[in-house]
Amino acid sequence: MNQNTIDILHLLFRNKLYELDGGAYEAFLTKVMTARDKRFIQVKPQGQFGDRKNDGFIKEEGIYYQVYAPEDIRIKMSDAINKLQKDFEGLYSFWNSSYPIKQFFFAVNDKFRGIGPQIYPEIAAIMTNHPGVKADMFLAKDLEDQFFLLSEHDQKIIIGYIPSTEDVDVQFGVVQEVIDYLLLVPSIPSKENIPNNPNFEKKIVFNNLGKATANKLNTYRLQQYKLDDFFSLQSATLKEHLRIVFNSLYVNAEASRPDTPTKNDEIFWEIYLKSYPNHNMATEAAILTLMSYYFEYCDIFKAPTE
Repeated sequence: MNQNTIDILHLLFRNKLYELDGGAYEAFLTKVMTARDKRFIQVKPQGQFGDRKNDGFIKEEGIYYQVYAPEDIRIKMSDAINKLQKDFEGLYSFWNSSYPIKQFFFAVNDKFRGIGPQIYPEIAAIMTNHPGVKADMFLAKDLEDQFFLLSEHDQKIIIGYIPSTEDVDVQFGVVQEVIDYLLLVPSIPSKENIPNNPNFEKKIVFNNLGKATANKLNTYRLQQYKLDDFFSLQSATLKEHLRIVFNSLYVNAEASRPDTPTKNDEIFWEIYLKSYPNHNMATEAAILTLMSYYFEYCDIFKAPTE
């Protein structure tokens, strides 16, 4: 599967999750998890007994899922906490004697917005009160990671029609997503401290980057905390795709340019221009923040040799 197809799938998957609430999200999660492991069993409600607080499980492994998908989790935190507490106790009292609970996931469609900290002490309380049970959240980013572990055949069955890469321009899809995020995040001056990393300066010197380029990299290192916040809400798949984009831009630019004293500065600005189609003062800050991040993590430019 080529990168453009992966980007299309990524966008289709996320758009699907933005639309799904309640039972529709539970049905979608069931499709993904069943494709991941044929042992996954969906428990359908039966009359007055319901599903006994078990939306799906792998009985051989003792892994259970309880789904909660309100329209906006951010304004339903008290409901989420109440559901978590009541559902786990109901689950434990009915199922544990038959199929011991080893791992419990509270599966929430947070729509990649994250979830408030109030719920995590309740997760910890489950493990404290029930030794031997591991409990955790299972958010949209976690479901996306599971989806991208599926075969291409199963992905197409779950998502449905996938447009041809010839029909859809997705060259900047993943980059646009993070840039849109960065453009909306307010600056927090207290966080804007240049981290002490002598290897960063050493890498600038090793790659013979000019003063103007070095200044840009050092300036936009200040904003990297915004990317850390963004990645904490995203799947590992998205982060890896973004890394591939910038690494590919670097590799292609490095291979196409002759060796000159200013080669690496020219590469830097070629990556800047080709990573995103629109350039203004706002998007420049977002793009250069991304570039400083991938520079520091050695996905663009060479790491210093000892």
